[in-house]
Amino acid sequence: MHAVRQTVLGPVCLAVLIVPSLWLTSFNVSAQDHEPDHEALRKIRAVAEEAINTNNLELFKPLLADSFSIVTYTDREFSDFDAFKKQWQKTRDELLDGGTYTTDMQPELSQIIGDIAIARGNSHNVLINGSGEHFEFPSRWTAVLHKSDGQWKVVRAHSSLSPFDNPMLRSGVKSILVKVGAATLAVGIALGWLLNGCVRRFRRSPRSAETTPSSNA
Repeated sequence: MHAVRQTVLGPVCLAVLIVPSLWLTSFNVSAQDHEPDHEALRKIRAVAEEAINTNNLELFKPLLADSFSIVTYTDREFSDFDAFKKQWQKTRDELLDGGTYTTDMQPELSQIIGDIAIARGNSHNVLINGSGEHFEFPSRWTAVLHKSDGQWKVVRAHSSLSPFDNPMLRSGVKSILVKVGAATLAVGIALGWLLNGCVRRFRRSPRSAETTPSSNA
């Protein structure tokens, strides 16, 4: 019986040791085979980062597929480059008001399946508005690319921003609360002043004096 167990367990243990090694070896060989593609994708990421940091989206235009779509963190979708560029500049002007915006894209290893690549990662963003307010916040991004005639191009891109861990949102809410508090205080003071004036006029009126009981009664 002991011999039978050894006969059965021996190949099982060997398989447990060998299969993961074969899988890792296959993964490494696959990654090496795709290294030129990974390098091409890194260059696309670098161009995208430069286009954002220099506010020159024209740098990124040649890397977009003919039928592309982009979803921004404002939850708007664009499939026309000029419309995307126009809205980008409008939003940038509203947020920055003469300030600066930079991003550091931190990609994970892209997944390549034939002529399709899925690139994703995080970004560390720094925004300084015209008033000198400094905001740092993370974001997530994903891009799907298609390889045609030996060149990778972006088919779909998406960027997301947390609505709960957003320093700009917190600052905006704080500013609104301060303004509402100041407005409420001003209204309260105005109403108090008006009410006090009405009471004084009522006390000074002749009718008020006539209806006041005499102290000799």
